[in-house]
This record gives sequence, C-alpha cells and structure tokens, in this order.
Amino acid sequence: MIRILTEGDRESFPGLFDQMFRARAAIFNDRLGWDVNVADGLEVDRYDRTGSAVYIVAHTEDGVATGSLRLLPTMGDTMLRHEFAGFFAESVDVQSPTAWECTRFCVHPTQHEKDRPEAMGRVSSELLIALCQLCLQSGIQHIVGLYDVRMTRIYRRIGWSPDPIASSHSERGHLLVGLWEASPEAVQRMEAIAARNASAPATRRAA
Repeated sequence: MIRILTEGDRESFPGLFDQMFRARAAIFNDRLGWDVNVADGLEVDRYDRTGSAVYIVAHTEDGVATGSLRLLPTMGDTMLRHEFAGFFAESVDVQSPTAWECTRFCVHPTQHEKDRPEAMGRVSSELLIALCQLCLQSGIQHIVGLYDVRMTRIYRRIGWSPDPIASSHSERGHLLVGLWEASPEAVQRMEAIAARNASAPATRRAA
C-alpha cells in the first residue's frame, strides 16, 4: 500500500513518520555510515522541517512501513544545491516549478522478507510507480536526484531509468545526478514489469 504524506500529516500518522525516520537512521547512519543527524533513533534533517517536503511511504495493510522517499520543490532549498554541491567540479543545479528533487530513497521490507531480493525490488517498484503517478497528477514533469551508479541496473529492471546529467567520484562512491521524465508510458511500463514479476515463480525472480 502507498500513502502520500506531508509535514502537516505527522499528528495524523505518527506511526508511519516514526517508522520512516527510524528506518532512515538504520540505513543511512548505521548501515551506510553517512554523516546524518540522528536523535532518539530518528534521522531527521532541516528539509523535513521546511513544510514543503512530500513523502511517499510504502506500507503493509497493518501499517508496517516498508519503504519511503522524500520530494522537495527545486524552486526552494535542495540537497543537490547545498549538501551535494561539493561532489561536482561544476555546479549542478536544477530549478523549475515542474521539477522536484527526490532524496532519502529508503527500502526496508518487513522482517521476514528483508533478505529476499524480490521483496526489495517489489517495494522499490511500488515507490517509483507511485512517484511517477504523483508527478502526472501534480503537473511535475521531471524528478532530479543523486544516486550511486550501482542503482542503474535496479532502475532499468523496474522500468524507469534516469538520464544522467552529471557524474562524480566521492568517498561515497561513483555518484550520478539523474533526471527522470514522468510520463504515462513510464507508469504503464513499470506496472507491466511489476505484474510480470509478481506472477513469476519465486525461484526465477531470485535468479
């Protein structure tokens, strides 16, 4: 299941926000060792307090969060403009009312599925399909985001690959800035792939 949230929804959905921020701390701080702010087990930064952030959260029917991402309008402050600026020799800045930045892409299937590659792929697909659908409903034409080059094949498998517009090597690895174009065709392609994967035998999906 997918839920679209804003900062104003925190009181209505405290459990989902808590799970999302705890998962971000576990992945970005504990697992990846990024220099992020963690307090009381929650990874929350200044962009979560601007009032303009939009979150897409994947969760089970009983309310267990399995993944999330954050969107920021590029006409305001973005991580690409500030925190990520030093990764590139030249300024990489996208500013448009029809382009939003995606950060904090975080996938964490339920405990009994966490070691299953197909579960990771399914949640990632759910998030990207929901993201593209939200773009089409909201007049957003492009998504911009920083990603590790190793994610390239994941996006290709899901069916929505970005156009790389900048490349850099840093202590975090080979990083790219990508531009995803939102279109009905992209949604249809991702949904077809997701349906095909859901009907495939588990042994073949894991291969």
